[in-house]
Amino acid sequence: MIKKIVIAGTLPPPVGGVTIHTKRLKLLLDEIGVDNTFVNLRPQKNSGRLSFKLYVRNFLNCIKSSRKNILHYQLNNWIEVAVLSLLSKLMGGRVISTIHSFRPEEFSVMQRFFFNIGKKFIDVFIAPSETIRVKLIQYKVIDSKIIVLNTYLPPSESELNEKLPDELMKFINNSEKVVVANAYKLYLDENNVDVYGLDMCIEVCARIPEINFIFCVPIIEDKVYFEKCLEMIKAYSIEDRFLIYNKNISLVSLFRYADVFVRPTSTDSFGISVAEAISCGVPAIASDVCERAKGTVIFKSRNIEDFEKKIKYVISKDCYDYNQKEQSDYIIRYIDLYDTIGS
Repeated sequence: MIKKIVIAGTLPPPVGGVTIHTKRLKLLLDEIGVDNTFVNLRPQKNSGRLSFKLYVRNFLNCIKSSRKNILHYQLNNWIEVAVLSLLSKLMGGRVISTIHSFRPEEFSVMQRFFFNIGKKFIDVFIAPSETIRVKLIQYKVIDSKIIVLNTYLPPSESELNEKLPDELMKFINNSEKVVVANAYKLYLDENNVDVYGLDMCIEVCARIPEINFIFCVPIIEDKVYFEKCLEMIKAYSIEDRFLIYNKNISLVSLFRYADVFVRPTSTDSFGISVAEAISCGVPAIASDVCERAKGTVIFKSRNIEDFEKKIKYVISKDCYDYNQKEQSDYIIRYIDLYDTIGS
């Protein structure tokens, strides 16, 4: 019999791969009657900042709720998950952690310390791709603890039917071909590389005059870089063809109008949005930094010529069947995992 599932994470907003996955996981568990509860570990004040007092209360509630149950952690904070997994195990619970993002090369000394604690007490690591599994093994996570499980979950009807804002519809209606990209947040890595590739999107839009570009990013972490991107758009004179949409939106509702979806990330674990696009029948182009969903058109990471070539190829193939939905039992694999770890 499956124990109660305690999902620890956060829900939209902001809209991103992790928050959407968490939202859909809970909805699907609710639909099939699996006993579960959600604990918000990123509670926000009206200003959008983290409410520390509420966070502490939720954190303690997370530990209490996981007593003799299954704690499924859905964030990327190793200090947090290490403490949660240790205390949950002391209370007879079991711990699963979905590794939505794994960049150990960027760990601080403290993060590495807590990662080493967490990997001892976490019972199961869910890796969204073989790339992440191999990387976890390289950093001494026991192979038998790792399960490779696609983190894509199908959208709800409400997501599919969500009405788009007038600003987006006006832009779409004035477009010949619509290319869509998204990012959880805009920022540069330690080597000053744009992680989500907004710079490449701007460049390729300037190179291909028949496309209009919508880049969805709810969080602008690096405002200085953002201003540089706006200047780049102006310098290329593509202000009327390139829209940076800095608000929350259901990406699947936008896919109804997209001709192509692109994910030019410099690093990635899987790219849920790529699988989402293909599932919705939209051709998807993505960098070769990790495994991608079946049917993805791959280009060489940070190679603008290859990126341009693949977009031109896709938009010229109107009759090509990109709707190669990868057959998946989705929630059943999670149920099997919960049942196995809880027995």
